[in-house]
Amino acid sequence: MGRFNNKNIAKCAARMGQCFSSTYATVDVPRHEVNMNLEDIKRNSYTFSDGIGKISPELALEVAEKLQLTTDNQPCAYQIRYAGCKGVVACWPNKEGENFKLSLRPSMNKFESDHTVLEICSWTRLQPGFLNRQIITLLSALDVKDEIFWDMQMKMVEKLNLMLENTEVAFDVITASCAESGNTASIMLGSGFDPKTEPHLRGMLSSIRVAQFEDLREKSRIFVNDGRWLMGCSDELGVLEQGQCFIQVSNPSVENCFAKHGSRFSERTSNLTVIEGTVIIAKNPCLHPGDVRVLKAVNVPGLEHSFDCLIFPQKGDRPHTDEASGSDLDGDLYFVTWDENLIPPSKRSWPPMEGVYCR
Repeated sequence: MGRFNNKNIAKCAARMGQCFSSTYATVDVPRHEVNMNLEDIKRNSYTFSDGIGKISPELALEVAEKLQLTTDNQPCAYQIRYAGCKGVVACWPNKEGENFKLSLRPSMNKFESDHTVLEICSWTRLQPGFLNRQIITLLSALDVKDEIFWDMQMKMVEKLNLMLENTEVAFDVITASCAESGNTASIMLGSGFDPKTEPHLRGMLSSIRVAQFEDLREKSRIFVNDGRWLMGCSDELGVLEQGQCFIQVSNPSVENCFAKHGSRFSERTSNLTVIEGTVIIAKNPCLHPGDVRVLKAVNVPGLEHSFDCLIFPQKGDRPHTDEASGSDLDGDLYFVTWDENLIPPSKRSWPPMEGVYCR
């Protein structure tokens, strides 16, 4: 497993548990091809690069092929385990003179280990946006009208009630809110199958409908069309200012269902959209009004290769990740929306909570 020198019992147990994460073993990366000392960005006792490293485009391609993901639109970041390190590696070209395939920061290194296989926990992809009870409560406290949540819920319920009878509504619900879990149903609907006459398709749609109704009832999980759940990454170029972020999202479509089979089955132009303007971000659990951050999404050169992730700046007095529920960049997912109706009228963030968060 490794060498565990932490005398704190809870932390030592957590580090041992890191070895038992559910992962996909991919490529063996020898130590001489790994930079274990990529400098952390620290300021005002905060670590702006906590848990984030870099992966070369060549190694990222090898990993995508090993995971049998499409190489035409491969993920731009992976949540990993390597030796005793944990965190996220984002795809960035090497600087001139650098030949490392993997660059990891000291904040990622939790214990010593000789294991050199790069293991993948998850990767960036289209993840539809859903509100939940905590986020709704905080947005309501920030003066977003309750009628907005009610209207969104009623529209969602109306579509779910129609999806077994109306194929267009069913197709819209599946492609927009189900991501990969609705691929088979999307392909069947796009091929002309009708749930009224095809029992297997009707069964899948019924299961999706019941699951979304249960989440709606138990968690207030309301679908947000102009929203996503995105993995946090860092601006390695240093072009983003404090209060800014970069967001480029892939759009829901039936072509995404064929994407994993490559361009032979998915001939399409760019399916990406760069978001610009005011956005809000939050990370669960969120219990303080300051955990909802209002940022400005900008389109800046040099970041266009990143998509389906949330790029945070390395500048400022305090990391926006830490302001949002005391989170970091080791794989945390953030709720992001650019829906004008869900942005607080003041378009300003509450002061973030001070003190030490429990992680």
